Amino acid sequence: MRSHRVLVRLLAVGALSSMVVAACGGSTEELIGSATEALNDLTSSTEAVATDEGPATSEDAAEETSDEEVAVEEPAFRMPLTGEPLDSADQIPQRPALVVKIPNNPQALPQTGLNEADIVYEEIINDNITRFAAVFHSQDSDPVGPIRSGRAQDVDLLTNLDAPLFAWSGGNAGVTKIINNSTLYSLSYVGGYGNSYYRRDGRGGAPHNLFSSTETLWEHAPDDFNIPPQVFSYTLPGTELTGDTATVVEVELDSILARWDYDAASGHYLRSEYGEPYMSELTGQVWTDNLVVLLTEYIPGIVDARSPEAQTVWSGKAYVFSDGIVRTGVWQRSSNVEPWNLYTDETMDTPLKLAPGRTWVELPRNDPDNVRYVS
Repeated sequence: MRSHRVLVRLLAVGALSSMVVAACGGSTEELIGSATEALNDLTSSTEAVATDEGPATSEDAAEETSDEEVAVEEPAFRMPLTGEPLDSADQIPQRPALVVKIPNNPQALPQTGLNEADIVYEEIINDNITRFAAVFHSQDSDPVGPIRSGRAQDVDLLTNLDAPLFAWSGGNAGVTKIINNSTLYSLSYVGGYGNSYYRRDGRGGAPHNLFSSTETLWEHAPDDFNIPPQVFSYTLPGTELTGDTATVVEVELDSILARWDYDAASGHYLRSEYGEPYMSELTGQVWTDNLVVLLTEYIPGIVDARSPEAQTVWSGKAYVFSDGIVRTGVWQRSSNVEPWNLYTDETMDTPLKLAPGRTWVELPRNDPDNVRYVS
C-alpha cells in the first residue's frame, strides 16, 4: 500500500507539470484552476485502481504492527485447583475443597472418583503400598470411594487447601487426635457421622466397601467454609511447553509401580499398574493432564513407626510431565500452609508452572532411580 501511494503522487506531479506546459499561454488563475482539477481527477482515478488492497487507513497501521507479539495477560479468574481460565468469579463453585481418602489395593478395585478429582496425591503408607488423597472442588462424583483411613502425614500434605473437608473412615487414637487438632474439617465415619452419609456396597468386604458421594459430603460443610486457594502456579493461556519428550513415565512407590503413557489424541497421561490399564469403575482408565513427581523424604511415623510419613514441608527434586513433555526442577515449602513452590532450578528464581488441567501428584521416596521416563 505504501509503494502504491508513492506511485500515485508521482503520477500526479507528472500530470501537473504537463498541465503547466500546455497552459503557458493562459492567465495565472486559469493555469492554477486547470492544473488543480486535473490533479484531483488523476489522483482519484489512480487510487481507485488499488481498491483490492483496501483503503490506506487504519489497515495499513495494522499491517505494520502485525508482526509484533500481543502480550498475553494472566486471566482475571481461574478455577482454583485446576488453573482453568474463567470469565468470571461466578463460575467458581462456592464450596470448600473436599478430600477423600481412597485405597490402592486389589480388594478395593475399581474405585470411583479418581477421574473427577481436581488433584490426586499418591502417598506411601504401611505395608509398602500406596493410598490416594483425592481432592474435589470443580466436579462431583457419585459414588466416591472406597473410603479408607487417614494418616498423620495428611495434615502437612493438605493444610494448604485452607480447611478442606476430610472424608475418611477413621484411624487409631493417635492419628485421630492429630487430625482433630488440625485445620482439616473431619468427616470421619467413626467420628459421629457414621451411616448418616456413608454406605457399604458389598465389594471386597469391610473395610474395602465404604462409599459416599461428593454432594452428600459437601452438605456437611460448615457455614464459614473457605474456597480453596491455588496450590500450584499455571501457565498463561496458549503457552507452548518446551522440554524433553516423555511419553512413558514409571514411578516406583515401594511395592507399587505406576506407569503413565501419554495419549496424544486426548492430551492425557493414562495410568497402568502391573502391566494392566488402571481402571475407574464409571469413567474408564485413570488419567491426568499434569503428572507431578516430587521426590520426598519419609521418616517413621510419630504415632506408629511402621507407618511412614512423607515430609512435605521440605524441598527436593521435582518432575513435571504435561503434553508429552518433561520439565525438571525443585520443589520447596517452608510451612504446611504454603502452596507447592516449584522452580526450574536450585536458584529458585524461575517458577515451574503447570498446564491448566487436572493434576496427579506422586510422592515417591527421595531417590532419582524411582522416576524413569522415555520418549
